[in-house]
Amino acid sequence: MVKLIKSEIIKGRRSFGRRGLVFFPLLAALMAIALMGGKFTQVGAYNWWYMMFLPTVVALACINLTGPEKGMQFFNVAILPMPKGNVWLAKVWAGCCYIFTGNLIVFGLTTLSGIFFGSQYPILPGIAAALVLTVTWAWQIPLGMFLSTRFNSTVAFMGILGVNVVCSTQNIAGGSLWFIPFAVPARLMASILGINPNGVPMVPDSPLYDSSVVLPGILITAALFIILMLLTKIWFNVRSA
Repeated sequence: MVKLIKSEIIKGRRSFGRRGLVFFPLLAALMAIALMGGKFTQVGAYNWWYMMFLPTVVALACINLTGPEKGMQFFNVAILPMPKGNVWLAKVWAGCCYIFTGNLIVFGLTTLSGIFFGSQYPILPGIAAALVLTVTWAWQIPLGMFLSTRFNSTVAFMGILGVNVVCSTQNIAGGSLWFIPFAVPARLMASILGINPNGVPMVPDSPLYDSSVVLPGILITAALFIILMLLTKIWFNVRSA
């Protein structure tokens, strides 16, 4: 499996989705510096990252992971002397590696901006944010790959981007519907980093500081990741038979 994952990562090294792992975190950081500046650069960068740029990165990664084989009707997968579902799983885990890498880059850039402009939050919450964002977004990799394979890249891109943007708003992620899987990351970032889903720093007595939602949010998205990964693996096995 490790060799298959490495193979998927190598195949995508020249894709735009792969380059986006550096481009979009850098863009988020530069936008925060230019538009907000000072001690709010970290808040702005992280908010734009998980509200707008991370959905873009995930959608592009899913499209790039499935696009080349889909163009050949997955013929190159069908002739492999191994369970076809293993190839699908390798793609899923490669996508998770992409998410983790993007989140680490954002963490690094926001930490540097904090040093230059006055730290808004300590390093440990930043590391926690990178890890939690990776876990709570992983389930969208098998979902996006399924949408890209079953339908097309436009459906995958617009679906992932559109639903995430809507569900990450203050009314949903910051309200009683925070448990919707698409809204969980923004809600958990409020507890971990003290950032409202609308990007405004939270007041000291905000109820969104309540950290009791963190574990349920992680469990919800982790369970969904396992379910979607297994269901899409079965579907891909049947499709490629």
